[in-house]
Amino acid sequence: MTSSVNGFDGGYSVLPPILSTSNSQENLDINSNSVDKNSNNVDKNSNNSDKNNTSDINSNKTGKGTDDGISLPEAPFSSILQSRRPTYSDENSFDKDENVRLEEEIKLHHLEQLMNRFSKHKPDDILIQAGTGFFPAKTQARIPGRMNLKEFKQTVSEVLATDEYDDYLEKLFMKLDSSVSGYVDWNEFCTYLLLLYRENDYMRTKREIPFLVEPKIRHIVQNRQEQTTKIVAVDGPTRYVTVSREGAISVWYPSMQYDKYYVISDNEEDTSQKRRFKMWVTDAIFMPNCHKIAIASTSRDIRFFDTSTAQYFEEYHLFALPDVPYCFDYWYDKRNPNSESLLIFGNDTGAINLMYFSKPVTQLFDIPFKSDGGAHKIFMQNLDQHSRYIRHTVIPDVHPELIRQVQYLPDNNMIISSCANPSKSMIISDIKCLKKSYVFKIDKGVECFDFSKKLNILVTGSLDHCIRLWNPYVTSKPMAVLEGHGTGVIGVKIHEGLLQVFSYSKDAVVKVWDIKEHAILQTVVLKFPSSIHGRMPEHGQFPIHLQPSPQSSLLVTCNDYIGLLKLGRTSIPRSETVNTHDTQLCCAIYNPVFKQVATGCDSSVIALWDIETGNKSVVFSNAHGEEEITCMTFDTTYRRLFSGARNGTIKVWNFQNGHNLHKLEAVAEAEVTGIMPLVDKKVILSVGWSRQITIYDDSDPDSMYLQAQKNWKGGQLHKDDILTIDFCPPNLLCTASFDGEIIVWDVETEKIFVRLRKGQVSNLERLEYERAKKIENMASQAADGSRPRSMNSRPNSRHQKSHRVERGETWEELLYRCSQTAPVDKVLFLKGRATGRNLEVSTLITSEGGYIRFWCLYGARNEMGFFYAPDFPDESVLAMCTNNNNSLLVTGDTQGNVKVWDIMTHCIKFQDRGRIKAKPQLEAAWRAHDAAIVSVEFAKHDTGDYVITASTDKTARIWTLREGHYIGTLGQKKSWNLKDQSTWAHPKTPWTMNDVSSKKDTGLLSFLQTQDFNLEDSSTASDAKSQVTENDLDLPEEAVESKKEASPVKSRSPEQESTNQNGENTDEVETKNHHKQPRELRPVDKTFLGIRVEKELQRKQADRKGRRDNFGGIKMKKTQQYGKLCSPFQALSVPSVMDIKIPENMPLSSRMINKGYTSLNLTEDKLMNMDFSYGGRETPPGEQGEAVTRKNVGGSRVSMRDDKSRNSVRSTPKIYAPVFKKHHTVA
Repeated sequence: MTSSVNGFDGGYSVLPPILSTSNSQENLDINSNSVDKNSNNVDKNSNNSDKNNTSDINSNKTGKGTDDGISLPEAPFSSILQSRRPTYSDENSFDKDENVRLEEEIKLHHLEQLMNRFSKHKPDDILIQAGTGFFPAKTQARIPGRMNLKEFKQTVSEVLATDEYDDYLEKLFMKLDSSVSGYVDWNEFCTYLLLLYRENDYMRTKREIPFLVEPKIRHIVQNRQEQTTKIVAVDGPTRYVTVSREGAISVWYPSMQYDKYYVISDNEEDTSQKRRFKMWVTDAIFMPNCHKIAIASTSRDIRFFDTSTAQYFEEYHLFALPDVPYCFDYWYDKRNPNSESLLIFGNDTGAINLMYFSKPVTQLFDIPFKSDGGAHKIFMQNLDQHSRYIRHTVIPDVHPELIRQVQYLPDNNMIISSCANPSKSMIISDIKCLKKSYVFKIDKGVECFDFSKKLNILVTGSLDHCIRLWNPYVTSKPMAVLEGHGTGVIGVKIHEGLLQVFSYSKDAVVKVWDIKEHAILQTVVLKFPSSIHGRMPEHGQFPIHLQPSPQSSLLVTCNDYIGLLKLGRTSIPRSETVNTHDTQLCCAIYNPVFKQVATGCDSSVIALWDIETGNKSVVFSNAHGEEEITCMTFDTTYRRLFSGARNGTIKVWNFQNGHNLHKLEAVAEAEVTGIMPLVDKKVILSVGWSRQITIYDDSDPDSMYLQAQKNWKGGQLHKDDILTIDFCPPNLLCTASFDGEIIVWDVETEKIFVRLRKGQVSNLERLEYERAKKIENMASQAADGSRPRSMNSRPNSRHQKSHRVERGETWEELLYRCSQTAPVDKVLFLKGRATGRNLEVSTLITSEGGYIRFWCLYGARNEMGFFYAPDFPDESVLAMCTNNNNSLLVTGDTQGNVKVWDIMTHCIKFQDRGRIKAKPQLEAAWRAHDAAIVSVEFAKHDTGDYVITASTDKTARIWTLREGHYIGTLGQKKSWNLKDQSTWAHPKTPWTMNDVSSKKDTGLLSFLQTQDFNLEDSSTASDAKSQVTENDLDLPEEAVESKKEASPVKSRSPEQESTNQNGENTDEVETKNHHKQPRELRPVDKTFLGIRVEKELQRKQADRKGRRDNFGGIKMKKTQQYGKLCSPFQALSVPSVMDIKIPENMPLSSRMINKGYTSLNLTEDKLMNMDFSYGGRETPPGEQGEAVTRKNVGGSRVSMRDDKSRNSVRSTPKIYAPVFKKHHTVA
């Protein structure tokens, strides 16, 4: 069989949902006829592929291309399907197979019949208005060849002679009708099947290419323009040794840096630059157990060089052999290195020589100690005298001419040998000549071969430019013939880990072949400087060497040059970890019409999954080239998929077959964060880091390229990157940006409906400083650079590893950051509430730095309430969704936790004073991922309600909504059935799937419900509405201890807080009860949160302790140069307000006595208003001034705190300054 396959540069693929064991890829017959993939190269971006196809029956029979460049191949319908499916007795009908989709069962004659039906289809006109006696009937003519759903189902059922696919045909019709016109023609049907079959072939042959970097080429100067005969790898340490044809031995480091070289000599001084020998080296081999290199030459000798020391030297010289040894192979027992080993060499007469060394590690030959230098010379005729250490046998007349290569098979004690003779090109013979030999006949003989016992495959290369794959026990015909080289093949190697064959030809070209698919995967053309254009370069006898792990390299030689190709991956990954994609995900969205889940990732791959089974159905590879996918969405018809990328490109797909319907013009090379298709208005809106709302006209379904329109009537008001967008029918659109600005638009007028918050305004220097800091920190957390990155300076909006706002190093920076608003990560309309008549109800939810805020769009007051959703500070909620009636809110945070909140009665009316700060009822909570959750999606199915989560840990998982039961991870090998709970992963979790006995951890919800983290803020500062947490400023350990001694007020529970709503002002109550005992995070042996979360908590503890150590190192003298002043450091370190009792025997200064103060009449008010002026004697100023009332100082106003601090320090050194409450900053 001949297989010639060109590489495929990317596309999408369609996979059958489930393949039975007999039809799986692993059991494909390696001898079956493969398909010429070249006939399937269809441009996936061609928009005319499903509109201008005018092929006829004859063109489809012959497989020729149509007018628009699409070819209908004969092979996928005949050879592929017939080789993968059992034959049926009646080819016109078949039974329904549950494991195979209808598209997989359609054969060539079915397509011919369907095309004939479409071509002859002449539908009746559509009756618009019935005729009367005076007016004829009004009708609308239909286009011939375009079938509606009823006609399509009837036609396909008649052709297939079965009605069992009647239900599935409705779904198939919806897949084909991407334009939602209600009609399907032959072009759409043919294009869909053509793309499906082509991508099936592509996915079966898709393998990762092994060579990812440019080869290293070095000049071997010591060869003196002679070609290299052999490359040998020496271990302990690893060195590459090249042996030239005339005996120059060069040693190289694994990095291809030159080390040293030797010259084979007979102790004769070489004083001239003339050629040293008339002999040529024929082969060399390394003997690992005894650390020696055996080198053979045309002088009929074998030299043994010792490599156990830093300097190699010739130890033995076996000369006067009867024939020229031409090729070597060596074997020894790795379990017992000093046991008998075997050196095999074939000579120029066709015989095979066997040398058995009884004690190779101890000594090769029986040679007495020699005082003088030089090698021990052993005459071949005297070899019997060394019988204690060596014995020699010969297998004569194996080949009729020179043997080119030998290989020993220790498992069955056989020898493989090859020559250039056509009648005995390759022979597998018994070493004892007791068994029958296997003789392979090839016209031009065998130049090289390689054998793999693990794969049980034999690969040969010949001068006829072909590579043949053989079953070693079938000599009549090869399993496959791989064609692609332009010259003779002189080297082949099998890589068992990658299941690939590396071949090397005379024109210095390396090709990589897949063993299973017999397909070419990569071609590397080595450009050696010594190669003259138009002249074939010269090569040695063995020009290729495959070095296993850890070096994992392929070395080739040409003339006096050596090249090294580094392998990117050395084995097919078989990790037990289940991943949905190979890189982190951006989102996972649900299509309720087709009951499928679409996932996108950073490697520009979009995949569709069947939610009922978890099987992959469609893959769009290289959807946006090399750019990361940043957002995806469906339109309201759920027929089209929209995807946006890091470089600003947007594409529209027929998501069932991967056909690219539209390409949208990029506004700038800036990340797209949101796409909103408005089908009724026939426009597409997009937002992103361009800070603009861009409009695209979606009225023409035949237009491939859509131009961007920047004429949004309301103006481009956002001053920072827009991070999120949401739409509420009929005409409300909400956008929010990185600076905290939230704007609700009226889509009809394109004007502002209400601005819920204005973005933070700062001067230009501060803006540039903030952006530079933001870029620096986010870039440091970006993913590894294995893939080409976009020119954007920031990483993906959803892929930050740290979501906290940076603290300032100085007080100026700290105060500046306190005034900053957290970015708005997500906006979500409560569409169910918006349809009601009650205007004073929250209809919009936003997520900002972990706080969930509820907004009313009508009236003077907008923000109705807020609460902090994550379990720990400094976290964010990047993903939110609700069920259909908006009774449950699902949140996913950066810790990987999912929470379900009951918001049916939450924030449905304003309270009299302040905002609602009570948390809604927590219905369920569980840990879903190891990293940040970037998407949560509600999925309504016939079997119940589910939640689909996607994370940066490369996985997307499905859970039940109310219980949090784990169903499975998209991409796992074992399928599930939503109707059968026994197939679910529950009660196991993603972290206990490999455990034999595991129980579902149900203690998280109860634990969270009993804990009060008190992460709500007490700030009432208005326009910015920036909410900050109490734990953002870390205190010294002394401050923590003093705070414990101060008997703080206990924190309130949500029930107590709701009680206060009916009485006192909520904001005032919050201020009074703000202090609480900080929770100390202690490492525990076992945790329900998992090891990774525990380690993260311990890391935070260590970081905080380190900051406290640094903070405590501040010299008090520098901050208190003028006495007990309330410095910023001291204000931070003071935990609370303490009552100071003046001692009765307090000493007084002379000035205080002169002023009239005594220890009896001295009070706190007098101390606070004490006058130390140098005027005349005055009465004790107890009644002068205004007494300062002791109360807690608000933590949101620094100036107020500083003023009171200055008024409180006028006392003697014995009186301590009051202790102030911490100021709140965003960490």
